Amino acid sequence: MELFLTPNGRIDQPTYWRAVLTIFGMSAIIAVLTTYVSIALGLLSFATVWCWIAVHAKRFHDNGKTGWFMLILIVVGVISNNIFSSILIGISGYDMVEYQREVNAASSAGDFAGLMTLVAEAQKATILPTIVTTLITTGILGGIMGLFKTDPNDNQYGPGPAGAAVAFT
Repeated sequence: MELFLTPNGRIDQPTYWRAVLTIFGMSAIIAVLTTYVSIALGLLSFATVWCWIAVHAKRFHDNGKTGWFMLILIVVGVISNNIFSSILIGISGYDMVEYQREVNAASSAGDFAGLMTLVAEAQKATILPTIVTTLITTGILGGIMGLFKTDPNDNQYGPGPAGAAVAFT
């Protein structure tokens, strides 16, 4: 559990990938539950943000770099997520312009129930593109993190991960 809760320490590449796939799975499950059970469950997705930060900071530490470099990853992630989301939602045939018009109308009329219905319908229509977008973004960030090789030696962030010497033979 410490893997997901603290940015302190180091993790090697295989541990990084196990963590990333676990967080991605949790994110996908939360997205589906938010869509089909309750919008309020979407608040759980904020908990996964810290998990992403902790895991990526540890991966940077493993290469002797400061965890603050993950701020660059956040920018890359947000940009790639927006680009692929726009493309995939457009391909899915969902009309975001019409959705925005309906949301504006419901908001202007003070129709909170109508607004929530619109949001729920939009979530159902875009759940698959959203999950695929997150998978693509995760792959891009993972590819960037793959450029960092595990240093089997101790560094300022902690001892070398167990088995690090054989992880990249």
